[in-house]
Amino acid sequence: MRFLVDPEKCTECGRCTLVCSIEKAGRIHPQKARIQIERRWPDVPEIAVCRFEECDGQPCVASCPFGAITVTDGKVFISEEICTGCKICVAACPYDAIRMNDEKRKAVKCDLCGGTPMCVPECVTGALRYIGD
Repeated sequence: MRFLVDPEKCTECGRCTLVCSIEKAGRIHPQKARIQIERRWPDVPEIAVCRFEECDGQPCVASCPFGAITVTDGKVFISEEICTGCKICVAACPYDAIRMNDEKRKAVKCDLCGGTPMCVPECVTGALRYIGD
């Protein structure tokens, strides 16, 4: 499976951030979403989310001095148990996809909702897709 992001198709509606915040924070709180949309209308928005396959070298993995970030089947995951909250990976991510969870003081990012990304069906324009190879 591949997670694909096409900012050219994004209308900045925010449905992805709403559903992500419900899934990850248990409430509507877009700032807690693991996907963020930087509005630039009329220009193409920036979509801050882990690009998995598109990310050359996955610098966040090498940046973590504690081994909290791993790659499984081409997908990058952060272990909450191992993460110390040092923020080095936040600086290393070229897509601004890693943020700090303020309550837990741990790094968080998109984890594809365990294999069924909730944001994808909410994206009516196809800017977000999760497809088979």
